[in-house]
Amino acid sequence: MAFTFRLDTALELRRRQEDAARRLLADADAAVTRAADRAREAAQEVTAEAQRLLEVQRAGAEAWRIQCHHAWLDRRREVVVERGRELAARRTAAEAAAQAVTEAAKRRKILERLRERSWRRHRRAEHEQHMRDMNELATLRFVATITDEGGTRAD
Repeated sequence: MAFTFRLDTALELRRRQEDAARRLLADADAAVTRAADRAREAAQEVTAEAQRLLEVQRAGAEAWRIQCHHAWLDRRREVVVERGRELAARRTAAEAAAQAVTEAAKRRKILERLRERSWRRHRRAEHEQHMRDMNELATLRFVATITDEGGTRAD
């Protein structure tokens, strides 16, 4: 008697869902890394430009040039803030993807445990059937031996 797990299709679907969730998590982690790199680069650029502004001011540059530099630096600071928001959003998405992977893994493991229990019940039923068959065979042999000798067990 062959073992068949009725929920094999569902188990395969759960595995595919988990794989898809893991791919989404990998993409989300890569997006976090890219966003962190962009945020770090923007912050480094602002720091470098602020240092350059100090040097321009020390050199005695014209007022309009310093104001231009301030305005440009303010726009770059806004970019840094935007990159920070983007990074936070990417991290939130990555956390949600990680939670989805966890949930998908739980659902898969539940079906795998059900499959394992079903397999053990199947093996136990096979063993019990084998034992019944062996007992029946032993009984038939015993009866055949007694019958062939033409007697009864009481003899």
